[in-house]
Amino acid sequence: MKPNRYRHQLDICMGVVAMVTLGIAAQNFGTPPRTLPAVATGQLARSLAASKPHASHIWRDTSPINSDGTINGYIEIPRHERRKFEFDMKTNARFIDRVMPPDVGGYPVNYGYVPQTVSYDGDPFDILVLGPALPGGTFVRGIAVGVMFMEDEKGLDSKVVVSQRDGNGKPRYQLTSADQKRIGAFFAMYKKHEPGKFSKVPGWGTAAEGLAYVNTTHDFFRQCTTVTGPCVLR
Repeated sequence: MKPNRYRHQLDICMGVVAMVTLGIAAQNFGTPPRTLPAVATGQLARSLAASKPHASHIWRDTSPINSDGTINGYIEIPRHERRKFEFDMKTNARFIDRVMPPDVGGYPVNYGYVPQTVSYDGDPFDILVLGPALPGGTFVRGIAVGVMFMEDEKGLDSKVVVSQRDGNGKPRYQLTSADQKRIGAFFAMYKKHEPGKFSKVPGWGTAAEGLAYVNTTHDFFRQCTTVTGPCVLR
């Protein structure tokens, strides 16, 4: 009987360790890292240099958050669109990077970026806007309703999720479990045809955590413009 008792105690200990480890992982995802990697600071410098010829630049000169607390999002890819548009810093406009394969399908949500931000891969911080398809190349204002935690071959690539407001100033759409399943499934497999690339969606976070990512990546934009190497926020 003793071996069984010891095995039971070992299983309990291992379970506790696993729960603690998962808790730490979740907490790390929810708290945006305050260090911008060197590869990202280099990309930030190149993006600013590319934008310099423009007297007014969409990414460089638009505030990320408005006085009413809403978040600005530039729509690169409308919902259901298979053409993957990306924003070009040099031309200050979108271009078609590629077309998603038929078995991957179109984007399940409006996709774009928050201006005056730089994320951990050096690109602007991503935004997902709930609701029907929105015109590409336009700005929308949204209220944070969550965040999708994501990792890819470049590292942390989380995305804030927002909804436009209704007539009472409340989010018009909520981030439902069905939305999480549908959107998460797409982003977990949308790179499957790209050699050497991968993506994972380990979970979802709160609206407050999404807003924290917006604020942190905006601080990177403001504080890391002259830094060579990793940039640690003050």
